[in-house]
Amino acid sequence: MVDRLDEIFPRRSDVEKMALRGLLRAMRYFASANIRVKVFLRDDMLEQVVGTSDGFTALTHVTARQADTLRWTEDQILTMVVKRLVANDALVAYLELNREQIDASASYRTQCFDRVFPPNVFKGTRQSSTIRWICNRCADGRGVITPRDVLDLLIRAKQKQQDICGADPEGKSEWVIDTAAIQYGFEELSKRKRDTYLRAEFPHLWKDIEKFSGGKTEYNASALQTLLGKKWQSTSEHLLAVGFFSKNEKHGEAVFSIPFLYRHGMQLTQGRA
Repeated sequence: MVDRLDEIFPRRSDVEKMALRGLLRAMRYFASANIRVKVFLRDDMLEQVVGTSDGFTALTHVTARQADTLRWTEDQILTMVVKRLVANDALVAYLELNREQIDASASYRTQCFDRVFPPNVFKGTRQSSTIRWICNRCADGRGVITPRDVLDLLIRAKQKQQDICGADPEGKSEWVIDTAAIQYGFEELSKRKRDTYLRAEFPHLWKDIEKFSGGKTEYNASALQTLLGKKWQSTSEHLLAVGFFSKNEKHGEAVFSIPFLYRHGMQLTQGRA
């Protein structure tokens, strides 16, 4: 099994592209009745390797056994979170939860989640559920949600809730982890993603990413050209590929949006430039 390839080479670099192309070519010549090589690649990395002007000879030999892209749904994220919660014996006893029902009933998993977290992060009749709010905030520009980011948000939320309770031992909270702690967890996640993902993994793109600090959340082509310069199109393609942007069309115009995941870390203000 060959995994964590996104941690070896500078991301979106020529070195990474050459190395991964060599790895995939080598797989064509490796055949064994007893051993099968499995390579795990992010979809944006695979696109970079095969989607070049050089092409990729005999690509079908590489992708013949390719599995579907692994994507986590909202239900899968909720299940993961609930299973982490019920691993705590004290919490199970305090809330009188039934571990045996977790795997058997989706509705019971939702009930367990709702015993720990408030129904909504913000008040209002049209607000999304807390689990959907969390998933929306953890999704990058490609719509990818990683369990690691969700857990990071919730771990930091738990720590914040402990600090709140420690500061006011006599205080009361309706929920085990309340809205203020969840919002704090998201803000800390956004800052961490800025530093440990955008800045650390894409140092050659950071000078362009940093230009968005303190700016707006949406940009049209004209605004990107002004901000990024003559190579704005190729730069924008890189930023789309790494999930810093999503691209949609509004009123016949291409609009590039920065996802919630990075907005707090980049100190962005709602609106279009």
